[in-house]
Amino acid sequence: MTEFMLIIMVVLLLCGFPMKMPLISAAVLGFLVYFPDLSLQILIQQMIGGVKPAALIAVPMFILAADIITRGHSANRLIDVVMSFMGHIKGGLAISVTSACALFGAVCGSTQATVVAVGGAMRPRMLKSGYSDSFTIGLIVNAADLAYLIPPSIGMIIYGVVSGTSISQLFIAGIVPGLLIVVLFSMYCMFYAYRHDIPVLPREDWGQRFTAMRRALWPMGFPAIIVGGIYGGVLPSASSSSRRRSSRPVSFSNWKWRGSRCR
Repeated sequence: MTEFMLIIMVVLLLCGFPMKMPLISAAVLGFLVYFPDLSLQILIQQMIGGVKPAALIAVPMFILAADIITRGHSANRLIDVVMSFMGHIKGGLAISVTSACALFGAVCGSTQATVVAVGGAMRPRMLKSGYSDSFTIGLIVNAADLAYLIPPSIGMIIYGVVSGTSISQLFIAGIVPGLLIVVLFSMYCMFYAYRHDIPVLPREDWGQRFTAMRRALWPMGFPAIIVGGIYGGVLPSASSSSRRRSSRPVSFSNWKWRGSRCR
């Protein structure tokens, strides 16, 4: 049965079908061929029961929010905030990449979206500043994995559903390890910058910093609201994530961010 389902999946993938079609078709055809007496209603009930946990409602909202943010300018706003405070120190550009990945991961919860949004904007700037290509790519890819630790996170939701662990506790447990990794990455970035004599950027005044913080107020406020609501017992993890995701397209449609229009 396993070989039959694997062949079905490979054939459909080679034919260019989306990933969902090979998975569904292989499962349905496998049961129909090897278990012909099995009622189709039971199969449908089992498929529906697999996505029944309420916490999984937040996952498509995460994916939708990540796609919207990647197409907009939210990543640039977060990067500008970090750069205004860190750009003038040794290794400040690399530290800004690490911190921006942590902030962006806390906003969208997606590693892939973090790589695309932050990496697309910061990789050319790091290469121009003298960082090697291998260091730049390695830093962006590994710092983007902070989206798995910094709450809220898609991986934590799925793990909590599968293992039966409290998602709220997983969110809270990921804060300290995530911040610790940010500190360790920043220390190595400073060491690399001193070793390779990477130039620093001009210091920005407090007026520029407050302007950058004001422009990034909305994307920076969402993680604080959600984590604070969960920790305070005001919002359950699933509904808070879904509310957070559904509120962002509303902000876009009301032109809260003029530069982040949905097309």
